[in-house]
Amino acid sequence: MAAGQSRRVLPEAVAQRARAFAAGGLPVADARPAATVALLRDTPGGLEVYVHRRHTGMPFAAGMLAFPGGRVDPVDIADGGDGFVRAALRELHEETGVVLEPGQLVPWAHWITPRFEERRYDTWFYLAGLPSGQQPADVSGEADEVGWTRPADALARADRGEVIMLPPTHVVLTSLTGFATAAEALSAGAGRVVETITPGWLDDGEQVWGLLPDDADYPGDDHGGAV
Repeated sequence: MAAGQSRRVLPEAVAQRARAFAAGGLPVADARPAATVALLRDTPGGLEVYVHRRHTGMPFAAGMLAFPGGRVDPVDIADGGDGFVRAALRELHEETGVVLEPGQLVPWAHWITPRFEERRYDTWFYLAGLPSGQQPADVSGEADEVGWTRPADALARADRGEVIMLPPTHVVLTSLTGFATAAEALSAGAGRVVETITPGWLDDGEQVWGLLPDDADYPGDDHGGAV
């Protein structure tokens, strides 16, 4: 089995649910539409992104390092238009106080939670530069840690076990490490072809592995079954 660099062992509770799903014992939950924003700024030390660590009592991604964002609400689609964009703008403002216009959002990634998960999301990830004269703050009270970080530094913290993050956050941060400035990252997003990613998984009999498309054993969707 050729392992990809993004392969990871799923936590036991998640692995048990994946196995139960493969056995046909679990229904498939609808993937709720959601949106999130990686807010960028330039510093003498390089490109930084705004992140927060969600309170451990949050119903989803508790204790995880993440970008501001949340579900698409009915108000976001009430008058038509792109509900994902409206949700991204609304959630960013509600969580950080930062105000953006739709044209300032750059589509960057699109992830859908695997079918075996109990809580599923269909999430668009956007990039945006920090507007002049604005500063983000934890105005929602949903986080126990907020701040700016270089993408590589956040990834290093995760490698050391100091923080945890979901695969989409890890992949987006990794994709930002090659840019020196916010303008470079935003320019790279212009005309970017965004492919939908649904993590796959494989059960080797001892452990259940979460896989991404760069893995040679990626099954093509989220139901990898046994190997």
